[in-house]
Amino acid sequence: MSANLNEVSKKYLMLNPVNATSGGAYSSNSGLPLIKFDISSADMPTLLDLTNLRISGKITVNTSTGAAITETDNHFYDGMCGRFSNLVDMVTVSSKRLNQVVERVNNYSRIVPSLVSGLHNANDIHTALYHEGDHVSSTFLSRHVIAAGSGATGKSFSAPLYCGVLNSGQDLDISKNGMGGLVLEILLKPSVSCVFGSDAQTSGDVVVLSDLVLTVPQYELSGSMAQSRMAEQNQYSFNSLSSIFQVINSSTSVVAFTPGLSRVSSIFMNFMNTNEMGNQLFNSCRLGNIGQVRELRFSKNGRLYPISFRLETDEQNNDALSTTNSYRARCMIDRNYIEALNVKRYYKTNRTSLAWNDWESGVVNRSQTQNRDGTEPGTVDGFGILFDAYGSGEDLSQTIWSFEVEASGTDLDGSAANAQGVYVVMLNKNTIFMNANGIEVQR
Repeated sequence: MSANLNEVSKKYLMLNPVNATSGGAYSSNSGLPLIKFDISSADMPTLLDLTNLRISGKITVNTSTGAAITETDNHFYDGMCGRFSNLVDMVTVSSKRLNQVVERVNNYSRIVPSLVSGLHNANDIHTALYHEGDHVSSTFLSRHVIAAGSGATGKSFSAPLYCGVLNSGQDLDISKNGMGGLVLEILLKPSVSCVFGSDAQTSGDVVVLSDLVLTVPQYELSGSMAQSRMAEQNQYSFNSLSSIFQVINSSTSVVAFTPGLSRVSSIFMNFMNTNEMGNQLFNSCRLGNIGQVRELRFSKNGRLYPISFRLETDEQNNDALSTTNSYRARCMIDRNYIEALNVKRYYKTNRTSLAWNDWESGVVNRSQTQNRDGTEPGTVDGFGILFDAYGSGEDLSQTIWSFEVEASGTDLDGSAANAQGVYVVMLNKNTIFMNANGIEVQR
């Protein structure tokens, strides 16, 4: 069908939350941690450009008494996660026509730092991403913009939502023959898990969101284009983000579980010390370095898969180095991690913070607790494996998937102090078929 521009009308849909209060403020401390947007259905075919959907508003950080914080003190947010994403615990996208959840992203503020650092370089982060979600890298040159402040005036943002269904690259039909409208719900984290630092803990910093607006481009079809669209079956594909939490604390640790998903594209994971969780002294979004990794393997039902060999490093040789700007990189581990984030082969990656000349890639003196208090440069470590970059994904619905990591016994010594929380994220292919008779979801 040839396009007729006279039959396409572009608008920008701007919505306020449907559960707005008289003051328009949202915070877990005030008893209103849930933000809800309702995008109505339409009679004629109406397409949403969800890739350009943005949540805009203002973030204000004050002490527990309501006083403005001192911005030169230690009040921080995680730069890779971004000021807005630091506040988010879970995002849920539902179909009004289906009356069910299409995608629910848990551990949102743990997933975003991996996606931002793995898929973007410093140029992206310090330009477009800084002006959207207030992202910055974790080097010394960036420390001055990571203060969580802005006091009574607040800090404006206009951030995307990192959900598979909102970033497929396709336009979604929300008409009665399509999804029949959407509901977006954003659940906020407690303030104690958002702003961190020694002064943040002392003053009991409280984070408030206000002036919230959802903006998304909308295309309304008419005439022959609309009739043709209504007669055909719409198809919408995306990679959903599902996550679980595990703990490892020995030099040879195994995480094994049944994902229960039948079309898995890739799996990636990141880490942080478990004794830092829920403590406002420490950064709950940091991508920690678990220590000196010596070997990593991935398995399916006990057999090495999809790589039939172990990923080894020679990081122990760093112990003999006296300089702090040389590093024996875990190249094979990083390569597979980037592939898992991109859902593409490594040679198709043209942007990442895991570059040899970036601090985030690591130097000799990266500790297990690097940047936990906001006063040091940070790391962007993670593990991952790509199953299928082109086809229908790997069936892990009834199989046991596992990874085994061997690390230095000094770093993972079996103690609670060095135990690592593991956030495992699975990208699973989903396809939604929509027509006048109904909707079918293949997961």
